[in-house]
Amino acid sequence: MAFASSPPSGLPHPVLRWARSAVGLSVLLWPWSLRAQALPDMPDANPPAQTGPAPAPAAASPEATAVAKSPYASTTAQVGVRSLLYLQNPDARDELGDTGAAGEVNIVLRGRSHRFFGWQVGFMGVLADTTSTSAHLLDLVAEVEFAAALNLWLGRMPIPADRTSLSTVWAIAPQTLPGRYGSFAPVPPAGSRPEAGPRLGELCRGDGAVLWGQVRGGRFKYYLGAFGLDQPSRSPLYSARVALSLLDPEPGFRNSSAYFGGKRVLGIGLGAQHRTQGSRPSATSTVLPADFDEVNADVLFEVGNEAAGVLAVEGAFARLWGQNEVVGYQLFALASYLVPLEVGIGRFQPLFRVQHASPGSADDASEFTSIDAQLGYIIDGHRIRANAGYQYSRIGGQPENAILLGVQLQSEVR
Repeated sequence: MAFASSPPSGLPHPVLRWARSAVGLSVLLWPWSLRAQALPDMPDANPPAQTGPAPAPAAASPEATAVAKSPYASTTAQVGVRSLLYLQNPDARDELGDTGAAGEVNIVLRGRSHRFFGWQVGFMGVLADTTSTSAHLLDLVAEVEFAAALNLWLGRMPIPADRTSLSTVWAIAPQTLPGRYGSFAPVPPAGSRPEAGPRLGELCRGDGAVLWGQVRGGRFKYYLGAFGLDQPSRSPLYSARVALSLLDPEPGFRNSSAYFGGKRVLGIGLGAQHRTQGSRPSATSTVLPADFDEVNADVLFEVGNEAAGVLAVEGAFARLWGQNEVVGYQLFALASYLVPLEVGIGRFQPLFRVQHASPGSADDASEFTSIDAQLGYIIDGHRIRANAGYQYSRIGGQPENAILLGVQLQSEVR
C-alpha cells in the first residue's frame, strides 16, 4: 500500500521545498565552514590565503613509506634577542653613576599537525645579574582550532587581559612594559612589588585555557580564559577581553602595539579579571586574602605611510579592587612618530610616554609616576630595531633617573 506524502499542517508546499533545499545545502557546506584557519600568531603576519581545501596527498607507490606525510603538517622556529644597557646607580637611583645590563633570548617553535590542531613551545633565557641568569619554559600550548570564530587553547600562554598582554614586550614600541616603574630586568627580582595593572602572570604567562575567536578576519575578537590551573588549591583567575579593529583587521591570537605603518589601526579593547581570594596577601595578617577584581580599557590609533611618516597614539586605563593591592588604578598615554626620511638603513622614531598609578590599600602602597622620552631607530619593524631613551620615575616621593640603550633582533625559519 502506498502512502502519499503531504506537507505538515499549516506549512505551504513551496516553503517545505525551500526548507529541504536549505538543509541539503547546509550539509554539503558544513565541512568547509569548520575548516581550520591556521591563524597567524605573529603580530605583523598576514592571514594565509584561503583558496579552498588543501589538496589530497598523492597516492603512494609500493616503494613509498607506509606512513604518508600529512598535507597540513608544518613547523616554524622563531628566535628573538633583546639586549639592554642602562645607566643607574642601584644604591642611589636618582643618580646615573653606575652601569647595568640585562637581556633575554626567546626560542619559539610553532607547528601544525592537522587542519584542526596546532601547537607552540617556547623557551626563554634571561641575563640580568648572576643570581637571576636562568632559563624558563615560556610557552606550551595545544591549539584546537575548528574555525576562525571558535578556538580553544590549552597550556601556558599570554593572559588575554589588555593589548599589552597580547603584544608582550616584543611587540611594543617602548623598551619596557607599562606598569613597571623600578626594574629593567626581564624577570623582576624576587620580593619586588607586583606590576601595576592587570594580572599578567609570571613571565607574562599563565597556565590555563582560553576560548577565543575572531570575526571578519580579526576585526572583532573575544577571549574567555581561566588561569592558575596549575594551583588546584586556589580559585582560578578569570580573564576576559573583547577587541574591535575599526580600520585594518588584526588577525590571530596576539596583536601588536606598533605596526610601523604596516597597518592602519583604530583598535578599541575592553577587559576584566576576577579571582576569588586573589588579592595580594598581607604580610602581617593570617586572614585569607580578599577577592581581586579588575577592569580595563585601551585604544590604539596608528595611521601613515613611508611618504608621510607614521603617527601612533596609544592609551590604557585599569582599575583594581582588592584589600591589599599596591595600586588602585594604572594609566598610560603614549605618542610616537616614525619619520619618513630614511637615514642609513633605518628611520628614526621619537616617542613619549607618561604613566601614573594611584596608591591602593596595601601597607607598602604608594604613588607611581614615570615619564619616558625615547628615540628609536627602526630598520625592519620589530625584527630589527634599536632605541635610546631617558626615564624619570617618582616612586613614593623618591625620584629615579635612568638612561636606557636597547637592541631587539628577531628571525624566523620555516
